[in-house]
Amino acid sequence: MISFLLFNHGGLVHAESLYQIRHKDQITQDWEIHADYPLFDHLENKELQEKVNMKIVLKLKNTLRSVQREASEVMGFPILYYEESSVFKNKEFYSVVMTTNISKGDQYQSRVTSINFSDEPGGDIHALKDYVYMDRLNKEVKAQMAQDQDTFNLQNFKEVREDTAFYVNEEKLVLVFNKYEVAAGVHGTPEVEVSLEKVKKEEKTDKTYAPLPPIV
Repeated sequence: MISFLLFNHGGLVHAESLYQIRHKDQITQDWEIHADYPLFDHLENKELQEKVNMKIVLKLKNTLRSVQREASEVMGFPILYYEESSVFKNKEFYSVVMTTNISKGDQYQSRVTSINFSDEPGGDIHALKDYVYMDRLNKEVKAQMAQDQDTFNLQNFKEVREDTAFYVNEEKLVLVFNKYEVAAGVHGTPEVEVSLEKVKKEEKTDKTYAPLPPIV
């Protein structure tokens, strides 16, 4: 199911006021695509809005190109590609979480990516490694997984990828892993929550202060 509600710190916000939902459906003999994705049209930062929309469209184009290439190289079962998207908002911090589901015969893959940004003057797109301390994050994630070993496979987990999808839910950083990456396929694309306070980097400030006069 495709989720286009916007989740906010204070509850749900009407998504229509922030973006439009676009649809792409195309079927051929060797592959088919079904994608619903957001394009923002009411962000405060218009320059950032253009960058975000471009990244969303480029991601879809690259995935479709990969599907078409694989379909042309390997004959047999057609490749089915469908895209799920969710938009999360925590104060001024937005996350577009995109799940790419690809199936061919009895083979299934689900990969998750996210586009994270702050809609404010001077706001920009945030990479995970620029938003949190990766060493602290790895420590917290391993601790969380150790508490649920019925779900997570600690032996296969080495560290959090720098491009792991994520979003912010109040005071929690939520990581979304690919299918099979840290758990059995029955668990889909599992999420791990960690305290944002424990891993977030301090915000940089452009403020400068004049030196204090010497004490006489």
